[in-house]
Amino acid sequence: MKKVITLIMLCFAAKTFAQISVKTEYISNSKFYDAVANTNTGDGSAMIYSVGALVPLSMQAPKKDDPYQRPTVWGVSLNGTFVQMDNHNFPLGKEHPSQVMNLGVSAIHLRPLKERWSMLMALGAGSYTPENRLSSIHIGENVVANGAFILVWHCRPNIEIGGGVALNNSFGYPMVFPAFYFKYNGAFSDKFTIEVGSIDGLKVALGYNYRENLDFKLIANMGGYSAYLRRNGEKEIFSQQTFVVGLQPEFKIGKHVSIPLTVGGSFIRSGRYRERKLSAMFASEAKNEDGTSRSSQFNPALYFAAGVTIK
Repeated sequence: MKKVITLIMLCFAAKTFAQISVKTEYISNSKFYDAVANTNTGDGSAMIYSVGALVPLSMQAPKKDDPYQRPTVWGVSLNGTFVQMDNHNFPLGKEHPSQVMNLGVSAIHLRPLKERWSMLMALGAGSYTPENRLSSIHIGENVVANGAFILVWHCRPNIEIGGGVALNNSFGYPMVFPAFYFKYNGAFSDKFTIEVGSIDGLKVALGYNYRENLDFKLIANMGGYSAYLRRNGEKEIFSQQTFVVGLQPEFKIGKHVSIPLTVGGSFIRSGRYRERKLSAMFASEAKNEDGTSRSSQFNPALYFAAGVTIK
């Protein structure tokens, strides 16, 4: 599901024509809280490498009088996430994968409809493996087909709201899920900006334009990755959700290259196995005495990231 939303983000970046982004993240070592045992058990750190590209195959530029600058695009999106985890002292049977690889490719079509509406269609496939090697990809085990159909309402030139459906076969048969999209880019002075988006998890950024080629941002991001695997002969899904907050200086080189650097903290990095069936996706991992749920996750840790975006 996450990769479907990721390609939505890439598609709407098509307004800048082709785009390539590369990013490296480091989450320092911290203790892991086991919600079932209700105690800290084991510890670990993580390196996350990601790359994404949008290649328009055919593109019609927006009309000059279009206040929302909506192009018509046929293209291909490619994305990959490679995770290397250094885990220690996990109990037998509760070990986390030391590696996770998520790859995706999709054909996309984006076009304006009426005065305030746009449409996005996408169809592709992704692999979610517990090893960072291509030979670990197996159709029927960790390859999932996915697609999306989204209608976007351009409320204002800087506000987009959308909804539709996403399709995948994560549980072995085609299923339809609701998909939501929101994006806001605004400013409350000549120097200060604010960005909010729900297109790739959740992102909030408060920015200050220090000079023409340097911005400072306070960012908060939610994301994640997963691996489809077998444990004890059963099909399961290992997933991690992350939530980071940090200060991000972004250096701009000319009109087409930017280099964001981030220093902050990882306040949520969950880690959980679920059975590969729909009912397990909504089941609580463990509950407190008052009936509220609790989840397994790493304790807060330092977070560093560096990236390059070319567009």
